Formats: sequence, C-alpha cells, structure tokens
Amino acid sequence: MRYLLLTATLMFTINLSAQREGKRAERIEKIEQQRIAFITTDLDLSVEEAQAFWPLYNDYQSMKKEIWTERKVETVNIFDMTDEESRKMLSQAMEAKRTQTNLEIEFMNKLERVLSAKKRLKLIRAEREFKQFILKRYEKRMSNRERRGQASMIQSAKNTKRNSEIGSLRK
Repeated sequence: MRYLLLTATLMFTINLSAQREGKRAERIEKIEQQRIAFITTDLDLSVEEAQAFWPLYNDYQSMKKEIWTERKVETVNIFDMTDEESRKMLSQAMEAKRTQTNLEIEFMNKLERVLSAKKRLKLIRAEREFKQFILKRYEKRMSNRERRGQASMIQSAKNTKRNSEIGSLRK
C-alpha cells in the first residue's frame, strides 16, 4: 500500500512538472510568434526579402540564445564570492557581451545583401520596441497579481477580524 501511495505521488509530481514545462514552452512559442508578426509588420518585407531574411534572423537568434545559455550555467550568490571569483565572472560576462556584439555585427553585414540600410535600422528599432512591449505586458501582469494578492490578504484579514468578533459575541 505504501509503495502504491509513493508511486501515485511520484506520478502526480512528474505530471505536474511536465504541465508547467508545457505551459512555459507554449508561452515562449506564443512570444516568438508575436515577435515574427511584429517584425514582419514593422519591416514590411517583400516575399523575396522575407525568404532571405528569416533564415538569417533565426540563425542569429539561436546563436544569441546559445551565448547566454552558456553564460547562465553557473549561478552564484554574488555576496558569497571572493574577489578572484568576482573578477572571473565579470570577465566571462564581458566576453559574452563582446561575442554577442561581434555576432550582431556579422548578422548586420549578412543582412546588407538582403535588406536596405533603412530596413536594417527598422529591425533594430522593432526589436527594441518588441522588448518594451513584452516588458510592459509582464509588468502589468505582475501588478495585477500583486493587486489580487493584496485584495485576498485584505479579505482574509477582514474574515479573521469578523470571526474573532463573532467568537467574542458568542461567549
């Protein structure tokens, strides 16, 4: 019986974890679709430009993600670090930024054959505006959660107060 309960608990935990990962993957996919729509609309790409642009852009995005994925491998509490460890981590961060800048320069040079200078500038602006859009949406979602949390705390406090008043009246 114990083993059955343990197995059921384990299966429930695994299922719950998989659902969370699935929802996270769905959100990331939705954001990527929004990014594509945002950039496509802003750049007003012709069919030929889009066919040449998107493979380059997707490669650029995956290499950019890879740079920061490698960088995030080690998460350490900054306050517990020695000066030597801090210097090493700072050096790694600067190297990642340098690599990303070189990648961006290379990407813009490749785009020179595909898009005009004006559209390349529009791309830079569109990426920045899309990030701002996503951040604002995230901040709004968090503030809504915070307000709901405060509202439930206030309601809980009111219920506690009311229950104590009712309890004192019954005595």
